[in-house]
Amino acid sequence: MSWDIIVLFIFDWDGTLADSREQIVESMQATIEGLNWPVRTDQQCADMIGLGLQQTAEALYPAKAASDYQTFATHYSAHYGRLKDKHGATRFFPNALQTLADLKSRGHTLAVATGKSRRGLDRLLVSDGLEAMFVASRTADQTASKPDPMMLQQLLDETGTSLADAVMVGDTSYDLEMAQRIGMASIGVDWGMHSTACLAAFAPVIIISSFDQLVFWASDQDKRRADGGKP
Repeated sequence: MSWDIIVLFIFDWDGTLADSREQIVESMQATIEGLNWPVRTDQQCADMIGLGLQQTAEALYPAKAASDYQTFATHYSAHYGRLKDKHGATRFFPNALQTLADLKSRGHTLAVATGKSRRGLDRLLVSDGLEAMFVASRTADQTASKPDPMMLQQLLDETGTSLADAVMVGDTSYDLEMAQRIGMASIGVDWGMHSTACLAAFAPVIIISSFDQLVFWASDQDKRRADGGKP
């Protein structure tokens, strides 16, 4: 398999672009307390970030009924919305927005694959002024949750991109396993939810410590494209 020329960059949102751990964990804990469910630690909650809401509830509480998982998702969304109103604009990791703009200016296509809900992601894209940045996106309530690769396949189909011309950028094993299962290249980031050892198990092409490294890597891909794909 070859992925010498990358056209489509697919980004996870929470933990990769957005520094949202605190807000998500606080929303989970408020939901758990409000439902009077058994206590879970902040780390247990954080480890779930990246999954869909119902999948998160199922992973934290595997013995409950399907209707309970839907209730968890509904309550979480309400708590998260109130916290979003309280805290305001999304806190992005350093150079995240500049990197997106740089990649777009170089002619790359950008997309999002996230465990958020459709409503939640759309709200953020509007409030953060990023509707025009991404040509496509998939959320966990639109399709199968990570690490199922369905959302990646749908993004490839929607953008008309071949598998070898796309890369998934994420901070969790869910992101990188999703890419591995479909045979897509992946890039791990070390500032998110899961450890570099956890990410390395899924054979990313690189694990980066800053968005500057992603720009450098993309520049190398641009040179290969200009040279007709030659190494």
